[in-house]
Amino acid sequence: MDTAFEQQLKKSLYLHKPLELDRSRSLEVTDLNKPVLAEKLLWDGANLENWRFDGEGEATVNNGTLVLTTRTRSDHWPEVEARAMNAGQGDYATFGSYEAKLNVKEMNLADCNRMYFEIRPLCKGMHNPIIRAAFVNNGKVKIPDAYSREGFNAINLKNFEWNTCTWEIDSIAHDKVEEVSFIVHRYGQEVSSGEELRYELRNIRFQQIETPNMVLGWQCQKDTVAYSTTGYWREGIKTAIANTTASRFTVEDAEKGTIAFEGPVQQVNGYHGAFQTLDFTALDRPGTYRIHMADFVSAPFRIADDIIEDTVWKLVNFLFGERCGCPVPGKHGTCHGDIVAHYNGTAMVFQGGWHDAADVSQETVQTAETAHALMCVARSVKKTSTLLAARLLEEANWGLDFVLRSRLGDGVRASGSAIRRWTDGRIGNFDDVEAYVQNNSFINFQCAAIEADMSRALQGEDEPLAWKCLDAAKEDFAFAQARFAEVGVEPLYLMEHATGSSLSQYYAAACWAAALLVQAGSQEYAQAVKKYAADLLACQETGQAQLPMKGFFYRDAEHSQIMHSAHQSREHLFAQALCAACEALPDCAEKADWDKALRLYGDYLKGLMQYTAPYGMIPAGLYEMREIDNKEAFRRVHEDRVVFEEEIENYIEQLKKSVPLGKDCYLKCFPVWFSFRGNSGVLLSMGKAASLLGRYFNDKTLTEIAREQLYWTMGKNPFGQSLMYGVGDRFGQHYTALLGETVGEMTVGVQTLGNEDAPYWPPANIATYREVWTTPPTRWLWIAADLMAQA
Repeated sequence: MDTAFEQQLKKSLYLHKPLELDRSRSLEVTDLNKPVLAEKLLWDGANLENWRFDGEGEATVNNGTLVLTTRTRSDHWPEVEARAMNAGQGDYATFGSYEAKLNVKEMNLADCNRMYFEIRPLCKGMHNPIIRAAFVNNGKVKIPDAYSREGFNAINLKNFEWNTCTWEIDSIAHDKVEEVSFIVHRYGQEVSSGEELRYELRNIRFQQIETPNMVLGWQCQKDTVAYSTTGYWREGIKTAIANTTASRFTVEDAEKGTIAFEGPVQQVNGYHGAFQTLDFTALDRPGTYRIHMADFVSAPFRIADDIIEDTVWKLVNFLFGERCGCPVPGKHGTCHGDIVAHYNGTAMVFQGGWHDAADVSQETVQTAETAHALMCVARSVKKTSTLLAARLLEEANWGLDFVLRSRLGDGVRASGSAIRRWTDGRIGNFDDVEAYVQNNSFINFQCAAIEADMSRALQGEDEPLAWKCLDAAKEDFAFAQARFAEVGVEPLYLMEHATGSSLSQYYAAACWAAALLVQAGSQEYAQAVKKYAADLLACQETGQAQLPMKGFFYRDAEHSQIMHSAHQSREHLFAQALCAACEALPDCAEKADWDKALRLYGDYLKGLMQYTAPYGMIPAGLYEMREIDNKEAFRRVHEDRVVFEEEIENYIEQLKKSVPLGKDCYLKCFPVWFSFRGNSGVLLSMGKAASLLGRYFNDKTLTEIAREQLYWTMGKNPFGQSLMYGVGDRFGQHYTALLGETVGEMTVGVQTLGNEDAPYWPPANIATYREVWTTPPTRWLWIAADLMAQA
């Protein structure tokens, strides 16, 4: 572990206080140093003549500064929020917003590529002030776009000081801008917040800078190198991608200044064009290094066996900040005490676990999966890092407590709440939230598996809790089996992401749970393992359809549609279930079939990798054109947030712009998606499958695929940016809404532009692609558990 970081851990009381933010390696700091070639001042600071204001609040001008003042919350729902709630959006409401809109009279800003302004929040008691900048373009390409994603940027601010904010807009149409706006969202009051929000705004400009950040396509910025900015495992492949005319590169010891490795810049042809790669696999001496190529010199990175330990600590830091119902120093007080679940004449405060996302929603199954991922890493490092293992298990127990408390009896669980506000914690007034309550077989299968595995981890640590976990696992499995036999796949349930699960994933969840119960000592579940494993194998493509690829899983045994995910993914469940089955019943006759299915799926993952080379990002997978005819599957994959009939043409175009493989099949690097975009959860879920299979078969190729998914998130992507804040180099702000920037936070991930199938990463903080979620860190930790166990 880096010694400076170890000192930070001690100062954090080993993450009982959030790590301090070090913005020195952030993209925002780098961008502020770019030379300005030209600029246009949008407002002279003299009066409010061209301004319009919407919402509850007031605006004044003071010495060239626009002053916006509004209340933190209101004592009723504003009209626009009330309409949204009546339209079926339930509790997903705020206390409105106050918007300042500047009319710029269809200004042609095509020669500009950056917005600039200065802002000072004066918000008493507020931990995390935020402003949303926006603009409207009325040219050929309309901004905002159809999904209200493009044209918005929610920027996190430091309270009581002037913040210089820039927003590179080169990739967003701005040839006929008619309005620029600043939006103050009123998310309510957490414990420390005052009753007033006040922002001072000045120097609003559009600028031209020489070299905007690369945001679209597979080539990295000219004369730069895309590499894993935290480093590489000592054993394994070590490569980076370049865009250069240089012929050679060196890797230098960052401490000694000596050359540790020298090699040629290799020219390679990938499906998406010609690239240059730097291969320094032969360098296996632990240390801190820099890549030097022509005029490019990288930030320091490490080569080590424990390369991801620091990152795991930072992910725990993020999750600690996302605790619901727990005061977190510098982040928020005790929250959401008035989210209530009612069942059978009783009431439970739905408070605990971790918020799912920037909007502080909460889903029980996601907290369960996060607790399990933490426990898995703890198990992997128990012998090598006792302190980390203890802290991981402590955080896992925080989530486990919530999972057990969510059980209301008869298979019914308090399963979720979709909110995006701080509530006042007082039960009985208008801002209360009614938690979702349901008997859902998929959720109970998942929770049963996790409870069973947690029971083993807690043996010797907390025997009473270990007993309770196993007892709950058996009950939840029985409830799930009965419900599944009665209704099959659960009805579509808006606002909960597990509702998109396929029948094949139900089989996988049931098989996983039964196998872990067997591993926990309950042999009576062996027949259930065999039954659900057989059902799952019937959903796999083994070659009988004569398609260009095989080994993947369909949504059901009728092979009606290949299993896809568009946002949150549980693709790893197939490998997770069958690996657990093999480990639970190593001597049964069916194990040979399970091994065969796992190898076939592993070969599928290997076959995908050529389509994103030389990057290591796992493509989204094989699609068939006939899938567009399956309306029910469409609604589940895209979670009923878009209209099927309105998106058919876009669906078809997205396939046709991907890799044609024949027989009306297409290879998609990124999922087919619409409003919800971002592929971190998708590629990391598939990466977890690779890490499981690599560990199970001792297959170095699959293990390397798993590593590459982590490298992608750490900067080995076309943008050369770490996708985790405060981790590695060139990390940018994210959409954090209520909680502000936290070291270790991770976004939904890289998206695509329109119907293209190329990576797109514009620097604007907005849902969903740059929204902070717990789903990607959970999958990241699951991969880490397998890789750290093998180190």
